[in-house]
Amino acid sequence: MSDESETIATRLWRDRVSLREAERDAALARARQMEDKLAELMAENARLTAEIARLKMSAGSEAISSHSETELQMEALRGALLPLIASDLTRDAA
Repeated sequence: MSDESETIATRLWRDRVSLREAERDAALARARQMEDKLAELMAENARLTAEIARLKMSAGSEAISSHSETELQMEALRGALLPLIASDLTRDAA
């Protein structure tokens, strides 16, 4: 190969690498956005789960046995902890 054809091949290869890096960066940015959105949705889910548990407890507090109340409290706690665990997992995976 002549020097000119090597230069053209090198330039084409460099352009291809640059394009692949740009695609990879865009994909990583989209993944980060999705992780942020997932964390927001999980936090909202936990908040709503806790609110539902609170409303259930206040709506029928006289009729709820201590066993049911404990279950509702555990459900609210689980709803609050799940997003924290998930965010740790996604942070570790990144």
